[in-house]
Formats: sequence, C-alpha cells, structure tokens
Amino acid sequence: MNDLRLSGKRARILADHLLSVPRTIYQRRSLEAALGMFLDLGRKTALHRASTVSASALSRFLNAYTWDTRACWDSLQHTQWESLLLAARRKRRPRLHLCVDLTSIPKTGQQLPAVRVYNGVHGIHLVVLYAVYGALKFPVGYRVYRGRGTPTPVRLALDLLATVPSPIRRRFDVCVLADSGFESAKFLQGVRDEGFEFVVSVRSNRRTDHPGRVTVSDCEHGSWLSLHNWPWEVVTLARCDRGDRTFFSVSSELLSGDDVAREGKCRWAIESFFKESKHQFGLNQFALHTAQGLDRWVLLVCAAFTLTVLCAEGGKTLEEDARLAAQIALPALVIVRLMIEVSAPDTSGN
Repeated sequence: MNDLRLSGKRARILADHLLSVPRTIYQRRSLEAALGMFLDLGRKTALHRASTVSASALSRFLNAYTWDTRACWDSLQHTQWESLLLAARRKRRPRLHLCVDLTSIPKTGQQLPAVRVYNGVHGIHLVVLYAVYGALKFPVGYRVYRGRGTPTPVRLALDLLATVPSPIRRRFDVCVLADSGFESAKFLQGVRDEGFEFVVSVRSNRRTDHPGRVTVSDCEHGSWLSLHNWPWEVVTLARCDRGDRTFFSVSSELLSGDDVAREGKCRWAIESFFKESKHQFGLNQFALHTAQGLDRWVLLVCAAFTLTVLCAEGGKTLEEDARLAAQIALPALVIVRLMIEVSAPDTSGN
C-alpha cells in the first residue's frame, strides 16, 4: 500500500501546480471550485453545484477564458509518471500494464463538439491510455475520435503509446492490453515497433497462418501460432470460457495459456475507470459547446481521479477517498464550503 503521507504530499503538490497555471486570482478560484466540484462524488457534477463561483462564471472559465490547458496536462502527466517510477523503486524490471480502449459518451445534442455515430452510439468517442501498476491506476492520455476521414481509433491509440516517456520505457517491462477493436495488424506491429509486449483480444474467426482456413477457435489453449495477416512473430493463444461463450486473446510473449489469460484480465481495470469516470466523476455530464471545453472537462475528470488515487486508503469507498483528496489537496476550498454550510439558513423547520 502506498504511504498515505507521501501520496498526500504529491496530491497537494499536483493541486498547487494546477492552480498556479491560471494568470488571475479570479481564474484560479474558478479552477479550484471546478476541481472541488469533480471531487464531490456525492452530488451530480453540474456547473450550478460549484459552491464558490457561479455557473455562468465557471462556464466562461471552461469555454472561453485563455489559460494554459496544456500546462495543466503536463503537470498532471508528470505527476502520474513520477508516481509510477517512485512506486517501482528498488524493483527489478517491474511490469507496467498500459490499457488502451475506446469509450463513448452518449449525447443527443447537435451543438456539442465532436459528436459522431460510432458502433451504433451517437455521442463523443474517446480513445484512452490507462496505466496500471499495483494500486496505482492513472488515465495518462486521451484522443478524440472524430469520425470517418479522420485518424482511426487504432491510429489514435498508437499516437498515445508514442507519448510514453523514455524513463518509463527504460524502467518498466511494458505490456499493452487491448480488446478486439484493436486486433489489426497495424496496431500489433505498431506496439512492437514501440518496443512493448502486448496481450490483445481477437475475434474467434481470426485466421491463422496454418495451411487451410484455420481460425483461432480451432486452436488449443496455450498453443503457439502465427496470425494470417501478421505472420512475422509467433504469438501465444489463450482461451477463456465465460458461460456459453469463449473469448480469445493473443500475446507477443511465449507464455503459458493461463499466464496470457491472467495478463489479459488486467485490462478490466480500464473498464472500471470508464464506469467510475462516467457515473461518479462526471464525464457523462459534459454539456459544454466548445472543443476547448471538452478538453478541459476531461482534464478535470482525470485530475480528480488522479488526486483520489494518490490519496486512497485501503478499505474505503471511492467517495470517501475523493473526500479525503479534497481535504488534502484543496483545504482552503473545504473550509469555505463548511463556512457556507454553517451560515446557510435552516430550511428543515426544526
């Protein structure tokens, strides 16, 4: 388990770095209120619920005001990567899982940015890179898929993997995890070109390089094979039975089938993040009308999630961890909130 005092210190430093980016006190106060709003998991994430600034002020801050969003992303990602490196100190070539997946935010409005129909979902589609090492789990980057005629989700995922910094590549044995939406030869080769291993789910009808029309469903658990359109490396096949369905995944490493299946299960961490980010950290509540607003909304979701992970204590709920993160990272805002609650008139009739 992470040392809470050290993790809390990193959370406080991260919050201070983020709040130092806006140029004016007014903008810093808006960013502080926004971070506090995203860390308040007990209430629906909406602009009018920010306790120290108005909804209109927060809307202007996210949509229109010129503050350096890129600098905030840089501070956030630096903290995430440094936390992973610190957690791996004195370990011999530790294993880092980088999960890649696409998630959709269902939206019906026509004025929202980047709304497209993909896989039957009308909404905003994000390709996310998610790092997992022990108890540390961070969303370390994202790209927006903008539809036909723009870079594909596979291309966006490879762009994200290219951003992994050199110290991480040297320190960790990196394994990329992805579902069957990323089983293309272009993605597999791109991952290997980056110097990473992979465990990727494949469709049951994915052809192998064996003579005749042999698919992965015809092969045994743990067998070594070559894929039809990517024959340059031998991969290991894992079969996983769930009820009346069988799922398949391949690994670039010559492991046992059980080891491949065990590695592949780590990919579910990103699915948990998608669920938590949408339903607790407010990703699904996005309703701003600018691309800049979308980038800043995702930034705040990722920042709030990262602060919560840094301050997490074993045995507590996500809401309790987020409340602790707010107390450590934003103590002044928490005090102001308490003062507002104390001074509010009692409407209970007691």
